[in-house]
Amino acid sequence: MNKKYKSILIILSLLVIILIIILVFGKDDKIIPVLDDNISKVDSPLIVENSYETKTLNENDPYVKFDIKYPQFKQVDNSFNENISNLIKEQIKDTKEVSSENWQARYDTQMEGENIGKYPKTDDEKFYLYSDFNIIQSNPYFISFILTYGAYTGGAHGYEAKVSFNYDVLNKKVLMLKDVFSPSFNYLEYLSKESRDYLYKEYAEVKNGEEGDENMKDYFDGIKEMIDMGTEKKEENFETFTFTKEKIKIYFSQYQVGPYAIGMPEVEFYRK
Repeated sequence: MNKKYKSILIILSLLVIILIIILVFGKDDKIIPVLDDNISKVDSPLIVENSYETKTLNENDPYVKFDIKYPQFKQVDNSFNENISNLIKEQIKDTKEVSSENWQARYDTQMEGENIGKYPKTDDEKFYLYSDFNIIQSNPYFISFILTYGAYTGGAHGYEAKVSFNYDVLNKKVLMLKDVFSPSFNYLEYLSKESRDYLYKEYAEVKNGEEGDENMKDYFDGIKEMIDMGTEKKEENFETFTFTKEKIKIYFSQYQVGPYAIGMPEVEFYRK
């Protein structure tokens, strides 16, 4: 093979290599990764006006009073909005079924002298289900919000739950907890330690004047055990979260890190 053909082959080989590099590394060059430094320079408010709409539901039911609000977002895959609305529909369905059964049981087992009708007479007698939401960010890059719903269907008290939704608008994908930290960062160890430190100080420290009270000491020791269990280095302990470019907030469920009386604690830390 003469030098002329060798030169042509070398040039063609270089062109092929360059083309491969362009195809592999030049793809989606406009997409901004979650942890790219450029994300902090994006000139966009956290919440863009008209980036979502509020849906409401007031269903007519003989046993349950409803007060339902939830968001639906623009510039997202249909599946993301469906996940939100489907969660609400499931809660409505379950609450209707449980409320009907519980009211019927109350009616069937009423004591002499009680005047419980087959159906609630007024809205105030009905069981209830509500939902609302808090948008942390909704812009051309990310969506992060917390949906809160609760119900009373009988018993000593009702319940409340929080579910978070986090979404990468540009890449059209749901974001998991690991996605908002650097790949090499041990985020579970960080969240576990920081959460425990905060929750100990907030809910499990002996206050002035309680130092010699053994009952209070036992009470706080019990809370510490619950905090330790609820903040173990497990993904599910921190799966309810929202985030901004600087911070992440963790939402703990009822009874996860303490008794019913302390509610549903929230802790906020800087992302690393």
